[in-house]
Amino acid sequence: MTRFQFAAAFCCAIALPVAAQDQPDTVWMIVQHDVAAYSPWREVFDSGLSTRQSAGELQFEILTKPGAPVAIMAIFEWTDADAALAFANDPAVRNAMQAGGVISKPVITLHDTDPRFWTDLNKPVTPIDLAADDGG
Repeated sequence: MTRFQFAAAFCCAIALPVAAQDQPDTVWMIVQHDVAAYSPWREVFDSGLSTRQSAGELQFEILTKPGAPVAIMAIFEWTDADAALAFANDPAVRNAMQAGGVISKPVITLHDTDPRFWTDLNKPVTPIDLAADDGG
């Protein structure tokens, strides 16, 4: 393999995953809430991976505040807005959140770009009001 062939293969290998994540119909959902304790919540969250993927989740990332691991921000990429909203409104999801120890009303927002790469953090965002939300 020549240097050129190696460089071309390397560049294509890097570009393909990035291009796959930038599909025009995908949507990003941010969920923020507090939990009673991180570890039990994470166990319940991780146990739902196959269910989330079957519903249309493509990837996720979990963030916590420094010094406050019970303040959760979950960033998800979904196949489309309908899949994300259907999952967020599923009563089984609410039950799992309660079982995992969610102690605050989730704040959920949808976005058409990956929030991990935002440059304009002053853009106003309106949270989604879930149907029949019981606060947890």
